[in-house]
Amino acid sequence: MPAASLRRVLAAVLLPAALLAACADPTDENRTAERQYLAIGDSYSAGFRPAIDGEEQTNTTDGFAWRVAERTGLSLVNVSCSGITSVDFVSGDPCDEELRAPEADSLAPVKGSELAVALDHLDRHAQDVELVTVVLGVNDLRPCELDARWRRCVTRIMPRVTAALDHLLAELRSRLGPDVPIVGLTYPDVWLGAPVLRPESPQALVTARSSVAMFRTVVNPALRATYEAHGARFVDVTRAFGAYLPADRTAESATFGTVAARAARICDETYYCAIGDPHPTPDGHRAIGDLVVESLRGTLTRRG
Repeated sequence: MPAASLRRVLAAVLLPAALLAACADPTDENRTAERQYLAIGDSYSAGFRPAIDGEEQTNTTDGFAWRVAERTGLSLVNVSCSGITSVDFVSGDPCDEELRAPEADSLAPVKGSELAVALDHLDRHAQDVELVTVVLGVNDLRPCELDARWRRCVTRIMPRVTAALDHLLAELRSRLGPDVPIVGLTYPDVWLGAPVLRPESPQALVTARSSVAMFRTVVNPALRATYEAHGARFVDVTRAFGAYLPADRTAESATFGTVAARAARICDETYYCAIGDPHPTPDGHRAIGDLVVESLRGTLTRRG
């Protein structure tokens, strides 16, 4: 079987609200009554759901961004586009309407990239934005094969990703200042589900091993360094979903029985083991949202 291609599997790609409210400054005349959370990203942030159960693929409000908004009590403003790369988000064409996140029609129409849309919103509402999340980068890696030669391709592309994110984060900070929390996310390593999806394929094991090395040694260190350089918190979703557990450890998946422990959450909380789709289920999105909120404990403050 040919090497697994990122292009084939990527369709696109506990802070209580009362504590947040306690930080409010009622004397801030520049602030409206709406306290906002700006979600920026690709299909993960847009809440993409693949075609299942007789329904067509679509972006839904099951995405993690809606979970974060619910848990923080902030009003969600979502500038996300299914399938978009980090490079195109910063300097590409506007997102097609059908690829935008649900409920994004409140954003003002802006010529230019998706970053231009986000910055236009901040130019008008920066004083209202109290949280930003960013999830971008994996779609840039679609040309790469997850075989034994993956490293050359990924190391060639990642500098483009980090340069785009560096520009995006600098623009955000210039408008928000140093204190508004920005949370950067990486992705669950869905390719760990390849041996479950294709149990008879020797290549599936190569795919799983290569994907772990890709995230652990190249992708996530580059993303972490870029976010932290701009004072942003990095959430390692790859680790949280179990990717770095020992390869020989097993666990029980609710749907697939005994699987590699590092694949159990991939099988139960994404669609990969079932249909080869890399997106989270509603349970997976809730888990990612909870990781974001947990990362904010003790750090989310209001500007006076």
